[in-house]
Amino acid sequence: MAFANPFRQDGVWLKANLHTHTTLSDGDTDPAARVAQYAAAGYQVLALTDHRRTADLSGLATPGLTLLRGLEAHPACPNGAIYHLVCLNVPADFPYDETRPAQEIIAAVRAAGGEVIVAHPYWCGHTVAQILALENAIALEVYNATCSKIGKADSSVFWDYLLATGRTLPAVAVDDVHRGRDIFMGWTMIRAASAGVDDVMAALRAGSYYASCGPEFLDVQISDGVAEVRCSPVREIQFMCRGASGRSFYAEAGAELTSARWEYAKAAGYLRVQIADAQGRRAWTNPVVL
Repeated sequence: MAFANPFRQDGVWLKANLHTHTTLSDGDTDPAARVAQYAAAGYQVLALTDHRRTADLSGLATPGLTLLRGLEAHPACPNGAIYHLVCLNVPADFPYDETRPAQEIIAAVRAAGGEVIVAHPYWCGHTVAQILALENAIALEVYNATCSKIGKADSSVFWDYLLATGRTLPAVAVDDVHRGRDIFMGWTMIRAASAGVDDVMAALRAGSYYASCGPEFLDVQISDGVAEVRCSPVREIQFMCRGASGRSFYAEAGAELTSARWEYAKAAGYLRVQIADAQGRRAWTNPVVL
C-alpha cells in the first residue's frame, strides 16, 4: 500500500493526540478538564478513547480543537492475550461487545465510519503473527508515553519486523495519558485539508502524517533512488530499511544536523526515516515501499 506523503499534500498541519483516558475509565482527569489541558498545550486534534466506552462530547467543544469520539477495545487475540485497539470516530451509541472477535470489532468500527489503531504492541508483548492476524487496522503505535513507565514506549523495532513481512502499516505517536507525567510526550502531526473531522479521518486513512516526541520534519522526499530529509536540529538521521539495509548520519561532537541525503537501493524493501535530537527524543515518518 502507498501512503500519502504529507509534505506533498495541500492543507494544514494539525498536532494530534489520538489515545487519551479520563475518569470515564482509569484516567485521573475528567473529560472537560482533559480537553482543556490539550487545548491549552496547543493541540488541534484530540481523541477521547476511554476503555470500553465512549465519551459524551456535548459541551466539550473548544475553539481550535477538533474532538474525535473513540474508545479502547480489548478483544481476545491468539494464544490467550488480549488486543488493545484504539477505535476512532465511533458514534456515541457504538455497540461495544468484548466477547466479539477482534476482526468483528474492527469491521463494526469501520461500518460506523471509524478506524482502528493497534495500541502499544511492545508493551502488550504481541508477536508479529498476532498483528498479522488483524485485517484493516490503519496504523500501530510506534510510541506510547504511558508505556515509558516500564521502558517499553518505543515499538519501532517491532514495527520494522512487521514491515519486513510486507505488512506496511503506518505508525502514530500518542500519550495514552492516564495520570501524572504521561502527557504531552508523544504526538502525531497530521497534514489534512482542514481541521474538520472528515478531513482529519481522511488524512489518517491516507497515512498523511508523521509521529514525534519532539523533533520536527520539515520536508521528506523519497523517489527515483534518492531519499532527502530536512528537519529541526538533531543528532541523528536514520534511513531505516528491511534487514541489513539502511544508512545512519550522525552529527559531529557539539554540532547538529538539519538535513541528509541518501541514495537507496530498491532491494531495501521499504524505507522510513527516524530522527533523534540531543535529548534522545525521536520522530518517525511513515514507510515507503521501494
